[in-house]
Amino acid sequence: MESVMIVGGGPVGLFLAAELALAGVTPLVVERLTEPDPRKGEDDRGITARTMRTLAARGLADATTALAEAAVRRLARLADPSLVDTPKDLPALLESLGMADVKGDFAMLPLVDRNGTMTDLSPPLMVLQGEFEEILACRVAELGVPVRRGVEVTAVAPGDDRVTVTLADGSEIETAWLVGCDGGRSTVRRCVGFDFPGTDPSMVARIAVADIDLAHGFQRLPTGMLAVAPPPAPSMTIEFDPDPTRDGELTAAEFEASLRRVSGTGVTVREIAAPTRITDNARQTSTYRRGRVLLAGDAAHVHSPIGGQGLNLGLQDAANLGWKLGLVAGGRAPESLLDTYTRERHPVGAEVLRNSRAETALLRTDPQIEALRALLAELPTQRHLVELMNGLHIRYEPGEHPLTGTFVDDPHALELLRAGRGLLLGGHLHETAAAWADRITTAGGEDGVLVRPDGYIAWAGTDPDGLRAALIRWFGP
Repeated sequence: MESVMIVGGGPVGLFLAAELALAGVTPLVVERLTEPDPRKGEDDRGITARTMRTLAARGLADATTALAEAAVRRLARLADPSLVDTPKDLPALLESLGMADVKGDFAMLPLVDRNGTMTDLSPPLMVLQGEFEEILACRVAELGVPVRRGVEVTAVAPGDDRVTVTLADGSEIETAWLVGCDGGRSTVRRCVGFDFPGTDPSMVARIAVADIDLAHGFQRLPTGMLAVAPPPAPSMTIEFDPDPTRDGELTAAEFEASLRRVSGTGVTVREIAAPTRITDNARQTSTYRRGRVLLAGDAAHVHSPIGGQGLNLGLQDAANLGWKLGLVAGGRAPESLLDTYTRERHPVGAEVLRNSRAETALLRTDPQIEALRALLAELPTQRHLVELMNGLHIRYEPGEHPLTGTFVDDPHALELLRAGRGLLLGGHLHETAAAWADRITTAGGEDGVLVRPDGYIAWAGTDPDGLRAALIRWFGP
């Protein structure tokens, strides 16, 4: 019997698999596709400042930054061909594109540091999902985690002490724990009976690579939004209150019809590549755990990808769940530790859905919304929105000490977390933590700080009894 089985071999499933392996539990990952989806592989994805710090805690930040530099270099090449061989680093590239002071966007409204009050905040880094997924796949392979592709799950039967998973070929796999990371149309979620309430689509974006006889650039028009770019860059239309169907692949005829409605011209489209549709369908299950079955990523919540929060939300789910499930599946912590997963991550997901709905509202192009956008653009500081989009305000279960529940930002501490263990800073408290030596790394420091493997501070203070209680709570007896 497997100890943990993960359904879904995308970025969230792979990152969760790596976290479990670091926690001493080798999961089995199964993925329906025989190869990564090429359409998603070429999608731009934003990696926020908080997620970059999580990746830094696993030694993956440098590789991710290199991908972002390559992505920005491609953008710079489109803007100015003379920049093809420019040996500029990421800050210099952003400066050459006039983006040095842009800290992100909200509903495609640039969040700009006009008065220098946000120099401590980094903008999201753009990477291609396929390239980022390769980094995670390499890490999983290094850790010896088996990934079986071309394996489709058709049924899930939870029991008191195990979960039986039926595959498309009729075979069965038994596992002590099952995690669904299988996307917005999750088979695991449906089979186990998780609810999925939310709001239906009110807009649809159609995206494809095509040679279009329209002026290049982005336009907000009374009929919607239009972004036209030369191949191989994709072009896009956004329409509101349309038929939001997602059945079948986007065709050249459908894309042409949308272009004509939005642009008001008789533009023709003969062929397209990399076609896709996205909507603002927003849903979230009310719990991320039912017995021995858990959900993470889009299986637990979906929303419009505009704003770039989806991948980060899923990766942070995996960071929160991985070490907890590893301790429980390894018999070192009680099952009650898993109850903190929903308690901590569900409010974060709900907030992202709220933000996503607000972005959709602000994307509309009627005169009232245009006036509101102009007003927001005039605000002297947009720091709150930047912190919101980067997840920098998240605090889990605050305690009496002001550090409790916050994320540790010290680079040295993040480096000490690379093994996926907890971390205790404070030499005078090491003896108290000696019994947890298999789960905790100890390091010097004057202040007592207990850091969870996901980088959040579980306890801070000087009282050994308080530390002992926190160790039992978060790392088992």
